[in-house]
Amino acid sequence: MQALIAMGHVYMASGELSEMSERRILGGNQHALPADIFSDDVAYVALGHLHLAQQVAKQTRIRYCGSPLPLSLSERHYRHQVLAVTLEGNQLQSVTPHIVPRAVDLWRVPEKASPLDTVLASLAALAPQDLPLAQQPLLDVPVLLDKPQPMLREKILAVLEDKPVRLAKITPHYRETSQDTGFRQQHLSDVEPFQVLRHGWQQKYQGEPDEALSATFSHLLEQLEQDEDQ
Repeated sequence: MQALIAMGHVYMASGELSEMSERRILGGNQHALPADIFSDDVAYVALGHLHLAQQVAKQTRIRYCGSPLPLSLSERHYRHQVLAVTLEGNQLQSVTPHIVPRAVDLWRVPEKASPLDTVLASLAALAPQDLPLAQQPLLDVPVLLDKPQPMLREKILAVLEDKPVRLAKITPHYRETSQDTGFRQQHLSDVEPFQVLRHGWQQKYQGEPDEALSATFSHLLEQLEQDEDQ
């Protein structure tokens, strides 16, 4: 008998999302599909949508292979891969991961958000390397600030002028005096839609929004994205 293989671009229940590179509107398992939608006679299920390689419901035959390339600077420590699937007759024999070599490194300097003086010193200490532009690492610079810093980008670029790196992102972190202040000081690109909903609900009503409201909010966001894609 010939093996049955299923494919799908779907979000499965309990799927693990990649930080800062996934669309979060389906977070919290809203609209997630259960593993039992795939019958036992399907030998292998190849899934797309989530960026991290993972099994679904601990089943070897149901997998996301993950993105073969980094889609976010947060994936700098993640080893991207492709999967080789071996079938014999109508049965799955093995699934073998193959690590994808990374042509360009992803760096975060310093590793943790630090005051600007410390950040500039860390960047100045980067060792020079003779690398062509296309091979120079992409750099994320986290900075701990008390308030917005004028000329922040210019100061960082000045230190990096002779360094073999490409500045991809400066990530400001602000010292929080309260939970509310910390939320307001985040960059819009770092805030997820559900965070805004949850924050607003907690400020007015306390507690968490109920499941019905969360589901309606998720549906509206999904419709909005579909309209924008058309």
